[in-house]
Amino acid sequence: MDPKTLPERVVPAWFQAGLVALEAFLEPRPLPESDAVLWAVVLVGAAIDVVTTMVGVAAGVPEGNAVARAFMETYGTPGIGALKLLALVVLVLTWHYLDGRSARLVLFGFGIVTLVVVALNTVTLAGL
Repeated sequence: MDPKTLPERVVPAWFQAGLVALEAFLEPRPLPESDAVLWAVVLVGAAIDVVTTMVGVAAGVPEGNAVARAFMETYGTPGIGALKLLALVVLVLTWHYLDGRSARLVLFGFGIVTLVVVALNTVTLAGL
């Protein structure tokens, strides 16, 4: 049963319009090589960020980010992973919504911030 072919009294027009918009949003987006490289940097950097943060906190280093600290106080160690996952979901939605150059700039910015955080975490851990 296809909701787009049902009569208006069964499926309202606003619902049908919402389905069409959702289908358009879920349409696969091409992935240029530059975006693939940026995604790789973001994902690997995010994983290293979570691991170095967990190691640092376990070693007694306080979390410097107030939001991350609140997540960790509320949800324990998995809180940092949950926060990073939430940030990545927002990044995916933003990247999908924006067109080429703007989406690439968002990925680039997120990647740079992630790499800086990983570098700071690594320097902090090296000093222990």
